[in-house]
Amino acid sequence: METRTVRLGDFSTFVNEKCYLNEASRNTYVSTENLKPNRLGVFFPITKLPQTNKVNTFAKGDILIANIRPYFKKIWHANIAGTHSTDVLNIRSNSKQLLQSYLAVVLSNDRFFDYMMATSKGTKMPRGDKKAIMDFKFELPSFKDQIIISDSISVINQKIELNRQINKNLLQMMENCYRKMLKNAIYNHQSKQSNILTVADNIITGKTPSTKNPSYYGGDTPFITIPDMQGNVFVTVTKKRLTQSGTSVQQNKEIPALSLNVSCIGTVGLVTINPTVAHTNQQINSVIVSKDKLWELFFELRSLKGVMENMASGGTTILNMNKAIFSKLQINLLSPAIRKQFNAYANPIFEQILINDEQNHKLAKVRDLLLPKLLAGQIDLSNLEGAIQNA
Repeated sequence: METRTVRLGDFSTFVNEKCYLNEASRNTYVSTENLKPNRLGVFFPITKLPQTNKVNTFAKGDILIANIRPYFKKIWHANIAGTHSTDVLNIRSNSKQLLQSYLAVVLSNDRFFDYMMATSKGTKMPRGDKKAIMDFKFELPSFKDQIIISDSISVINQKIELNRQINKNLLQMMENCYRKMLKNAIYNHQSKQSNILTVADNIITGKTPSTKNPSYYGGDTPFITIPDMQGNVFVTVTKKRLTQSGTSVQQNKEIPALSLNVSCIGTVGLVTINPTVAHTNQQINSVIVSKDKLWELFFELRSLKGVMENMASGGTTILNMNKAIFSKLQINLLSPAIRKQFNAYANPIFEQILINDEQNHKLAKVRDLLLPKLLAGQIDLSNLEGAIQNA
């Protein structure tokens, strides 16, 4: 594959188009909050819109990249139009020689994110340098090869997006089912309100091992933080993982598989499930419950996001719902008979959601293995299908 080295700023530009806030929607607004790490796209709706007069807009096909902490690799090749925050970069090809979909492939590569980090400003909250970003250099192949490469990556991304949409629909279906059954149960006196402490086998507040000790990190045990929870039902992949040394200094902080993790500091009210044994940081309270109560409590806790935010406010700007406050939470419980009926619906649905999640992360791994090889011309494009199968 013949290529030539080009500069990003000579073939693309940052888009800085705006509209009034009343034209924006939570269902199409993109910020660093709802862009997912590790190139897994975006989830909607956003929690809330900003309090500004105008917001940035993006068009279908634009490439949106979180400009804060580039190491999270948050990027989305938009398949709709919408609006976005000022912390999200919008990049668009302005050359007939550069296919927009190929540009999305280039900017999804680790090499670009490594470059963003190397040229970023700030240490605690690194931010990409827009001038330096436009100086990024990459290999530009023929238009025909751009199409082949971008189409091959697009097939994988489309499958990931399809699985995500299926999961979203399955989750909404089950949430509607739960709400209807709970409403009928309350009406027929087949439910009761209980304190979370009486329902949980245990509540564990996480802790972070010293980040100054590298021997604590890079192992096999998932270490869940709030960014890992965003837009997920199951946390199947985490940015950080703990070694045996890391878990050994976390006495009584291990959470068993199929626990409910609730974000309680800063971003309050996210609820996820860990499919395997894990640890969390101090911003998360994990509710250990019996398997038969897991699904109903998942939906019940999700429905109490507003209640939890009010409990966590305490008159301060940073929400903080510590374990003592969290333990005062009141929840609805179905009767055993209604719970058994609900679980008959929920069990296979949640199993399918987990299967789709795990498949998506396998697909993402294949895509991320192929990306640098495709861009470096190390794969024979005439046998791309075989390369994908062997990745």
